[in-house]
Amino acid sequence: MVWRALVVLFFLATCALAQNFSGYRETTLDAVFERWNDITKADGPGVSYTAELDKVRFVATLRSFPVSCSNAPLETALRLTGSENFLQQVSINHCFTFTSNTGRTIAAYVEDVLVPGLGADAKLGSPVEVYAVVQAYVVQADRSRNYPIMIVTRFEPQ
Repeated sequence: MVWRALVVLFFLATCALAQNFSGYRETTLDAVFERWNDITKADGPGVSYTAELDKVRFVATLRSFPVSCSNAPLETALRLTGSENFLQQVSINHCFTFTSNTGRTIAAYVEDVLVPGLGADAKLGSPVEVYAVVQAYVVQADRSRNYPIMIVTRFEPQ
């Protein structure tokens, strides 16, 4: 009886931890910037967001390994979108940088559970397929300095 309960518990835990990555839109990092610049073209400086999360998948060049960073901007974005409890469910205290094909560099938040794998599996200067959720977009007075606030939920070294 206990054995069956353990099997059921293991199965439920496995199902709860599994993530479905089929809903991620294939794009490029540059196209993410273009899309959000278009969405926010009438906005003044500040943080913009949409009601629907922007789940994206793209290949970029890894520029740094994850380091501890403040997640205050992410907390603000999550509060704006009504997801302020998210960081109580998922630990996110690291950021890393990657670069688009045209050389645009961005820092992104990464789920802490992915940090050991990213450091072990990926190589600096190499392409990485990134699965990320754009939570918000920071609009600056100088539009060339706009950037997304995104959480990396999966990566695959290429």
